[in-house]
Amino acid sequence: MPETPVELLSDWVQRDASPDAVQWLFEKSEAILDGDTRTLYLSFGLAARKFGKQDLNLSAADLEKANEARTGWNPQFWTTDQAARTLLIMALPGADPTKYVADLDRLFNAAELGELVALYQALPLLPYPESLVNRAAEGLRTNIKPVFCAVAHRNPFAEEQFDENTWNQMVLKALFIFAPLDPIIGIDRKANPALGRMLIDYAHERLAAKRPIPVELWRVVAPFVDEIALADMEVIFREGEPLEQQAVGLALSQSATDEGDEILSTNPEIANQIQSGQINWQQISEAAHAS
Repeated sequence: MPETPVELLSDWVQRDASPDAVQWLFEKSEAILDGDTRTLYLSFGLAARKFGKQDLNLSAADLEKANEARTGWNPQFWTTDQAARTLLIMALPGADPTKYVADLDRLFNAAELGELVALYQALPLLPYPESLVNRAAEGLRTNIKPVFCAVAHRNPFAEEQFDENTWNQMVLKALFIFAPLDPIIGIDRKANPALGRMLIDYAHERLAAKRPIPVELWRVVAPFVDEIALADMEVIFREGEPLEQQAVGLALSQSATDEGDEILSTNPEIANQIQSGQINWQQISEAAHAS
C-alpha cells in the first residue's frame, strides 16, 4: 500500500532534523491528537526555530510517492519547517467538523507570513475540503505573492474545490501579479469560455494601449480564439518580441482554427520548433519568469 502523507512527511523531516527536534515534534503531535489545541497554536509558531527553513530536497521518487499518497500533491518546494507544521496541523482531531474548522480558523487568523504559506499548502491534505473553500479563496485575495502561490501553485485543492468564478479570478490574479500559470494544477483542464472571453478582452485593451500582455495568457485563450483574438495574435506574431511570438504561435497551434494555421505558417521556424516540442508552455513560463 502507498505510504500516507503523514508517514512521508515524517520520513522527510527526520532526514535533516536533529533527534531533539524530531522528539519535540512527536511529543507535540501526541498532545494535539489528545485534543490539546493550545499546544497546536504554540508549537506551530515554534516549528521554524526547531527545524530551520532548509529545503526538503525531495527526489523524483519522493514526489512520485507523494502523488501516490494523495493525487496531485506536489511538495517539491516545501521546506522542513513547512513539513513539520503540516504534521502538527494533521494531528488536529477531526471527528467534529464544526470544531475542527473553528480550530483551524483560529490558526489562520493568528498566522504570520511563513505560517500562512504552510497552512495554505496543507489544504489538500486536510479533511472537510468543502468547508475550507472560502478560506482558500481568501488566500487568493492577498497581494502577498507567496501566500497567493501557496494556494495557486502545485496545489490540487484549487482545481478540485473552486467553482468556475473563483477559478477564473485566481487565474486573472496570477496574471495581474505576474505569478506563473504553468504551476497551476488544472490550468488547461479548467479552461472555460468565460475566462477565455475575459482574457481576450484584456489582451485587446492592452494591445490597443501599447502595453505588454503576459505571454502565458495565450495558453488559456487558445481553445477560445475568435476574430478579435486572431487579429491581435497576428499582429503580435508578426511584430512582437521573440517570446511573445513563441507564445502566440503555440496558442495558434492549439486553437484548431484554419486561420490560426495560416498565421502560424508565416513563420516556419517557430512552427517547426512547436512541432518538434522545443517550444512548450513550461519553457515559455520559465523564460517569462526568469529572474
